[in-house]
Amino acid sequence: MAPKSGLNVRVLTMDTELEFTILSKTTGKLLFDQVVQTTGLREIWYFGLQYTDSLGMESWLNLDKKVQDQKVKKEATLQFKFRVRFYPENVVDEIIQGSTLRLLYLQVKADILNETVYCVAEKAVLLASFATQAKYGNFEADVHEAGYLANDKILPEQVMSGHKLSREEWENKISLFHAKHKGMPREDAMLEYLKVAQDLETFGISYYDITNKKGSDLILGVDCLGINVYNEGDRLSPKISFPWSEINRISFKNNNFIVKLNDKKSPKFIGICRKPKMSKKIYELASGNHEMYMRRRRPDTLEVQQMKAQKRDEETSRAKEKAELSKEIAARAKAEQMREEMETKYKEMEERMKKRESELEEANENIKRLEEQLQELRDAKDNLEGQQDELKEMMQKLEEAKNLEAEERHRMEEEIKLKQDEIEEVRNLVEEKEKQTRDLQEEVEISKQKLEETTASFTTVIETQNGDASSVSSDEQDNGSVSSEDKENSIDIPEIIVDPVEDREVGMDAEMTADLEELGKELEDKKNEDNETDETKVHRENLRISGADKYKTLREVRKGNTKRRIDNFENM
Repeated sequence: MAPKSGLNVRVLTMDTELEFTILSKTTGKLLFDQVVQTTGLREIWYFGLQYTDSLGMESWLNLDKKVQDQKVKKEATLQFKFRVRFYPENVVDEIIQGSTLRLLYLQVKADILNETVYCVAEKAVLLASFATQAKYGNFEADVHEAGYLANDKILPEQVMSGHKLSREEWENKISLFHAKHKGMPREDAMLEYLKVAQDLETFGISYYDITNKKGSDLILGVDCLGINVYNEGDRLSPKISFPWSEINRISFKNNNFIVKLNDKKSPKFIGICRKPKMSKKIYELASGNHEMYMRRRRPDTLEVQQMKAQKRDEETSRAKEKAELSKEIAARAKAEQMREEMETKYKEMEERMKKRESELEEANENIKRLEEQLQELRDAKDNLEGQQDELKEMMQKLEEAKNLEAEERHRMEEEIKLKQDEIEEVRNLVEEKEKQTRDLQEEVEISKQKLEETTASFTTVIETQNGDASSVSSDEQDNGSVSSEDKENSIDIPEIIVDPVEDREVGMDAEMTADLEELGKELEDKKNEDNETDETKVHRENLRISGADKYKTLREVRKGNTKRRIDNFENM
């Protein structure tokens, strides 16, 4: 049971819920330290404790003051959210620990899905596919069947309602992109998600309603890249921007948020807040981002150096594991390919064996027929010889009967003629039988040749398969080895960029860019203009007019000296 002087506190992170009992004198820093010690987080400079104040406004806990002295909404258990307060300029260069990456990923994903951060439809599909990879791993057709995303919130509502597509059709489009990420580790999928998300126009920006001295209603945006000014109703395209490198000092007075610029000839930027005490909130956020900008350009602290060294070691280890896994996967794939090839060859062998058996059977049949033909030929020759003997005998009788009467002689001549005809017919039959015999002998020779070719081919296939099996075994042994070069190479973390906007482009490879453009064209044909949000219409109009991305736009609105930009602000 908590002491009477204790305060019950509940802190919600993006993936867990923590409860503490603190003393009445506990400062915001002590509570913050308890949270980071419990979570094991070390990159604490990105985070803060957010609460809803007594007026219902979202505020950040002041770490230097006592918790109970701040205007936290009074409840039996004080409620706080552990959230990213200061975003990195570039997640690839800055985020060191996996735990930091995960919390940032979860928060950004939630902001995109609840439409705090605006995202166009095609990029929302791509982001959903990275989130799916991070949650489910590799897409497997036999595992991830239709409907496997049915229980997930996959897209912002404005994306789904703004197009004439069913949920099943959206899930199918996400699945197609999910399949492209095969082999991507879950942490890499979260990083890829953030790499795309950080290029969105409203990523990491806090917006505040202000006016200039003329009283024009405007919007002030503060983020890791600087301070932007927008026309009311358009949070996507800044009209004026000041990078942190141009800002010398930040302050506030009453409802005025004041920025002193490095250019001494330039007047101060003064944004007049429309809500009371808002100027202080803007000041705290802006000064924190300005300090983060300066921190990034100082030499790393010992703690950061240690974390980066640990990250390099982990990345080297993961790279080795990934290389070994890739080799193993490649070896398995090759073995599977060889197995399929051998199965194909075995089928071909079976077909050849069947053909060989058929040819052998045909050859045996031909030989049998040849033997029958030879026997018939012998019988025909015997018959011919018998007929010839009879004719010879008849000719002898005829010779002897020269003196016989004419009638008897005529009868014997007729018999002799008939016998001659019969002998001629038998002779023709013998010649035909001999021709058939020769043809059949040729067929037998051809059959023997085919049998020899089939046998030789069969022997070659067997020898080839034995050689392939030896090759696979040798390759598998080679794939299991790691060279000394692999052990010595390491991946260095790139240096943090000096200028966060200059020369920076939206980062995406050519193939993915082409896929997104194709998807964008498909979705354009399916848009439901009646349900489109104002932001979608503004984004389309901005894209039509300028066609610029986030960084090109910032470079454009930062052109000219600061005095001219201040004048432009006052004239808005």
